Amino acid sequence: MAAVSLARLLRKLLDALDIYRAALVMGVLLYVWIFTHLAWAQHAGLRTHKADLGQIDQAVWNSSRGRFVESTDYGFIASRLTDHVEPILALISPIYWVWDDVRALLLLQVLFVAVGAWPVYELALRQLDALLSPDRGARIWHLEPLRRLTRPLALSLAMAYLLAPQLQSAVLTEFHAAPLAAPFILWAFWAVERGRWYQFVLAALLVASVKEEMALLAAGLGAWAVWRLLLRRWSGAAARGTTVSWIALASALGVMVLSLAWFYLATFVIVPAHAATVYGVAASSYFQRYGALGDSPADILRSFFTRPELVWQIATEPARLAYLRGLLAPFGFLALLAPEILLLSAPLLLANLLSAYPAQYYGEFHYSAPLVPYVAVAAAYGLGRLWRILGRRLDRRSADFQHLPAASPLVMALMAFWRNSRLTLRPLLATLLCLWILGWALATYGQAGRGPLGGRYDPTPITTHARLLSRFLAQIPADAAVTATAAVHPHLSHRRFVYQFPIGLEPPSPEGSRAEWALLDVTTATDMAPGDVKARVEAMLAGEWGVVDGADGYLLLRKGDPDKQIPNAFYDFARAPRPSGDLPLDTSRLTLVSVAARDWPRWRQTTLELRWYVGPDFDPAAWPDLPQLEVWTPAGDRVYTLSDALPPALVWYPPDRWRPGETVRVTTLPLYLPRSWGVVIPPSEAVAIVPSLALAQSTEGTLVAAYRRMPGEGLVGLSKAEVESEAPEALLATLFGEPQAADSVTFQAGDGRLQAWAWLEEGPVWPGRDIHLWIQWRGQRWPDGYTVFVHVRRAGETVAQADGPPRLVVPLAAAELLPRQGFLHDWRAVPLPAHVQAGERLQVVVGLYDPVQGGRAMLALPDGQRVDAWVVGEIQVEAPPMPDQACALIPATCASQ
Repeated sequence: MAAVSLARLLRKLLDALDIYRAALVMGVLLYVWIFTHLAWAQHAGLRTHKADLGQIDQAVWNSSRGRFVESTDYGFIASRLTDHVEPILALISPIYWVWDDVRALLLLQVLFVAVGAWPVYELALRQLDALLSPDRGARIWHLEPLRRLTRPLALSLAMAYLLAPQLQSAVLTEFHAAPLAAPFILWAFWAVERGRWYQFVLAALLVASVKEEMALLAAGLGAWAVWRLLLRRWSGAAARGTTVSWIALASALGVMVLSLAWFYLATFVIVPAHAATVYGVAASSYFQRYGALGDSPADILRSFFTRPELVWQIATEPARLAYLRGLLAPFGFLALLAPEILLLSAPLLLANLLSAYPAQYYGEFHYSAPLVPYVAVAAAYGLGRLWRILGRRLDRRSADFQHLPAASPLVMALMAFWRNSRLTLRPLLATLLCLWILGWALATYGQAGRGPLGGRYDPTPITTHARLLSRFLAQIPADAAVTATAAVHPHLSHRRFVYQFPIGLEPPSPEGSRAEWALLDVTTATDMAPGDVKARVEAMLAGEWGVVDGADGYLLLRKGDPDKQIPNAFYDFARAPRPSGDLPLDTSRLTLVSVAARDWPRWRQTTLELRWYVGPDFDPAAWPDLPQLEVWTPAGDRVYTLSDALPPALVWYPPDRWRPGETVRVTTLPLYLPRSWGVVIPPSEAVAIVPSLALAQSTEGTLVAAYRRMPGEGLVGLSKAEVESEAPEALLATLFGEPQAADSVTFQAGDGRLQAWAWLEEGPVWPGRDIHLWIQWRGQRWPDGYTVFVHVRRAGETVAQADGPPRLVVPLAAAELLPRQGFLHDWRAVPLPAHVQAGERLQVVVGLYDPVQGGRAMLALPDGQRVDAWVVGEIQVEAPPMPDQACALIPATCASQ
């Protein structure tokens, strides 16, 4: 009996449980867990900085201590009001009374965004349930069967909100106020829909408190409330008395007026008054972002009327149209069925769309976060309209067939099925709509999502070096004034005086607020050249400052400390463990023992790490200019040398400090390299290279690594085994994927014969992009006096070429290598000139010629014809692609797109 009673109780609980709301709660909790973890990992992995987490966190923390949004960004006590008016920062500051940690702010940002899924669900459910008339909707036997269809639809829309890449990017762009507006916007829409006018006023005013431009969104919400109230009164749907309706209307109008007044006060009074003391100009600096449209609100607004063609030209650029598609796609473009709601977001949408700052219209920063709620609400209303239109067409009852003439049972059955199937099609419609929404949401997440399995998933590794930071933070008093490098700053921002090094050491910082402590990490972003950082530290140590602690690139200094000696452990960032294994290590020279590339795919940012073993008999005084390193393209262009940007290791730990028997680790500053490149060590009598690293050698240097950036894979490197293999399939798969292969041919050059195979890279080619070709030469010896030509031809005219001896990034000594190996690899990269037009077809031809005599080697085609050039393939020139976000923000990355 007890078991039966328990089973009945469980059944009742299950019947009462709304599994769709439970699923939504689980989705929200999963979202919070994933993105809080990712945001905290960014912070712990030293990928947050003074701008913006550090400076905003300091303003919030100061507000929690009674100092409204106070900051010391510029070396003295100032206010965030110089840039933005964000009262919300003070409203959330009590969180630091509970947990005094910057991670609380990152958690709060994720929570604010995540809870917005709940009002999306409720709004969608209300719109979908409107299929029933109020009388039928009040009856459970009508409403509950419908809810079995509408709840999954509403849940799909709420999940699409959580999967929207713009919101995910916002919570992973350090911390900003803008994402905090999302739940308040949704709350305001819900309050209007439910007639909760006091809640609406509170929600709208909270929207206005987020940031100065959000006041325009709050005014739009007020206009929406007025419209909905008037619509209800005109339609006779309002059931409340006149007094209540007038209170609601007055509340909505009040929100409009107050929001517009607040926008004017914040933008044109408060910000200019504070900006003048810092920038010397009594105006918001953010109006400078609109390029040709003007640099003031009046100029920008005037451009809409005086230069509408310019406004249209900017708004319809491919990147900006892609931005609009990216906003609409997660919700299956259903928002287009409710354009009046999208119109409410016009102030912020136009501000982003027309900006000359790409971060605003690429969707991967925080700027788009307040727009997603409008798209979600518009999708909910649009879905409701589509559901009502299609649902009512399917809501037909079967007719009375008794008046039909006598017919066979089959005819009667078919007629009954036709008439009654309309009712059974509604579940099918609901299923199709769910699949439509989730299909688009998952597709956009797969393309641009920032969470696991998302197309832009970018978890931050937390290194041993990053974990070491806590040792130094623990030594600094909580109330001490500190100056710190950019990535360390947000770990120290819970204090009244914190600066980014070297600010805070001297005026304009007042005497009583200058830094007494300095914590530097010379291995991460310092916004200074490594040599300048070192020079500043040396000047500090020559003065009143001393060393408290140092290890692995961290250096903790204090004013008045007597110790002037930097600890030996500080230089550990430039040292590595002794190489393991049986490597041939030279005793009297430096031996290069490893080369590695670390890649940040999101920004196509690469750092190179090279390790040199210092021989026991090495004399650094005899080789003062060591070591050397260059990065070449396959065409032989040098794109980086150590002298271009000296790595921190060589600044702080130069060769004259190297000790015999140790391994030195040199890590370059972040580099933006082309699509294909190789690491070349110039020839030097002082440097040896372990044989396993040498991919190719020439008189100009030794190729020790070669990389190619492959779509969806990041950097892919060539191995020694691939280069030494006569069968190039593995090598070609690494470099080119599936190349276009040409039949082999045999060249007759003088009294010698040379066989050739060629593979042309498949894939899009546009003006300015390199055409990559891999040739393999086979023979007993290289023909005397002959070299290779590779031409790109248009109707017989050569438009680009790459002539010279065979090369594998470095030029190869073909006369020596071919007899020894029997084959040669020849990697050619031919840049396509800018004057080539999209749509043209070009031929790639290869041959041998004698540059002295001018003659060309002949070859026989399969049809017996003898020619002096081999057509290895054709390419179709395409239009250049739309620059991706990395290219738009960092032009140096465009070459690797």
